[in-house]
Amino acid sequence: MTDTLSGLPLALFHLRSGQPRLAEQACQQCLALEPGNAEALELLGVLAFERGDAALARDATERAVLADAGRPAAHFFHGKASLALGRAKDALASFDRTLQLAPGMADALHARGDAWMAMAQPHRAAEAYQEALQADQDRQSSALRLAESLLQGGRFAHAVEACDWLLARWPADAAAWMVRGNACYALGDLEDAARCYGAAGDAEPGLAEAHDNQGLALAALGRPEAAVEAHARAIAARPGFALAHMRRALALRMLGRFAEAMEEADRAVTLDPASALAWNARGIAWNDLGEHERAVDDYQRALELDPRFAEAWNNAGDAFQGVGRHGKAMAQFDEALAIRPDYAEAHSNRGLSLHELGRFSEAHAAYDAALAIDPRHPEASKRRAQLRLLLGDAGGWADYEASLAGRPQPAAIALWQGESLAGKSILLDEPNGFGDVFQYWRFVPALLAQGADVAFQGDPRLFRLLQSSGYPVRYIANGETVEGVDLRSPLWRLQALLRDAPWTTPAAVPYLHADAGLAARWRLRLDPGRFRIGIAWQGRPDRRIDAGRSIPLAAFAPLARIPGVQLVSLQRGPALSQLAGLPGDMHVMDPGEGFDARADAFIDSAAMIAGLDLVVSSDTAIAHLAGAMGRETWLALKQVPEWRWQLDRPDTDWYPATRLFRQPQRGDWDSVFEAMRVALEARLQERAADAP
Repeated sequence: MTDTLSGLPLALFHLRSGQPRLAEQACQQCLALEPGNAEALELLGVLAFERGDAALARDATERAVLADAGRPAAHFFHGKASLALGRAKDALASFDRTLQLAPGMADALHARGDAWMAMAQPHRAAEAYQEALQADQDRQSSALRLAESLLQGGRFAHAVEACDWLLARWPADAAAWMVRGNACYALGDLEDAARCYGAAGDAEPGLAEAHDNQGLALAALGRPEAAVEAHARAIAARPGFALAHMRRALALRMLGRFAEAMEEADRAVTLDPASALAWNARGIAWNDLGEHERAVDDYQRALELDPRFAEAWNNAGDAFQGVGRHGKAMAQFDEALAIRPDYAEAHSNRGLSLHELGRFSEAHAAYDAALAIDPRHPEASKRRAQLRLLLGDAGGWADYEASLAGRPQPAAIALWQGESLAGKSILLDEPNGFGDVFQYWRFVPALLAQGADVAFQGDPRLFRLLQSSGYPVRYIANGETVEGVDLRSPLWRLQALLRDAPWTTPAAVPYLHADAGLAARWRLRLDPGRFRIGIAWQGRPDRRIDAGRSIPLAAFAPLARIPGVQLVSLQRGPALSQLAGLPGDMHVMDPGEGFDARADAFIDSAAMIAGLDLVVSSDTAIAHLAGAMGRETWLALKQVPEWRWQLDRPDTDWYPATRLFRQPQRGDWDSVFEAMRVALEARLQERAADAP
């Protein structure tokens, strides 16, 4: 007995001397002589737990409480060891027994919270942490865990309050700033979330997650430049941080820096090839670069890793949409919605495929479903607007306006709502491209007739052409300061405010004109003895709206083969490369590199159009320009066109000299150009008959 008693004090001596291994050996020696020594068993359990041997700790403390059930520390560490081994219910029972023996023990109250958290009971965990804080208000760890449990339980506002209480006492607690940031993010307070993540990073500069989360919040706020910098700080704090590379890729794509985004996404995949998120991000990068098949491959890899990754299913559908495979896209959206029925974006994307397939009532229902889930979903609002307008429903204008509600607007200039403009000044712009500027420019005289002082802010390359209208408009380049303006409006809104029906338009065509000198110069390049047709076959390939409406140049061959016809390219951009691969019997005159290559956009195009007999175009800005000039134009349209061209009609109220040729089936350009060939031959026969 004496040897046994001398062994335990020796163990305590070693423990106090900072030699836990020797202390554990002394306990083992003690227990070899007296296996039921509760104090030695308890100490052995504590020592084993401290060095990470939870199994031995649980066994030793279990034997200790069997030997002496009145030892609170033994029950406590039995609970700690059980929790470490994933036996949360056993742990909770041990902590309850501890508190029966030692009421108000803050460590045990805190540990009860940990056990409830392990059992996914954050509400009960929060109660336990609150009790721990009541027992000891200086327990910073309990205050933090309280905030975390409130966050996990979805009580975001309460989590913010708990963090505020903690940070008032310990303002440099980086973890508390992180929790507060996460709670604010969940509440939709992105500004405060970004501030909190920044404070966490300031408190602990090496905390990579703080910088990364700040980047995420900044991107959601529409500040991608700052987001890119924040993610770079995260990567600097932790080289090889795959998630930060992935998120930096997504921020870069917001800036249109797609090649850099691909580099970051590729790095994320390399660093963490088991991450479905990384593969999904690289798929997005491929999709942005127009590499839709590669995008699908990456999305499929993401789905192999996580078959319930709804966003990857949705993104795969988006990629299939990019190559016009709407049936395949629908299957992907259906998978996404089976996982997340409240996924507004997937409903909206599904609506787009239905729209493109001509299933209009189903498309309308899909857009309705998206907006029922998220009434402020801009893409769903815009798509429903386009569908409603296509079907002749002027209520589509309200949807279209709703789609732009989240865009930054000049706060100091009120949006025109249709009130009298007498004695007022109004600033116009157009966010949707050059073709829309040409189309809606017709409405400017209606504003001038009301006595308005009209200004237009836009790309200065258009100003010279717009000035050909002769309208007394003040032109302001994008980025320049705007002063002395009472009201503002995008050009597209003018129709909604000035007319009830989607296609009722002023009959002021032509309203754009070619420069006479340039027109004379370009006319010298044309063959006066032939029927001269200007052609344009592709819009901007980087815009999703271009999908399906651009035409392979070779499809124009039936027109080129008609005797007496000269085809003249009005095309600019990457699509010019198609000129090099034409059949031997198809010839297209290329005006050369200097064509529309100067500071004023479309000036040469307008001049060339003035000398042509006909313009044949896909749905591009060239078609709008020719229409606005009153020149005869044949427009080749996909089966389901943009709303402005309506359905079935061979003509359009927008441009009296424009004739519409529609695909009878999706992708069937051969039928379109066969119809044009027949019409053109008839036209040439009439012309020959009328010749003197």
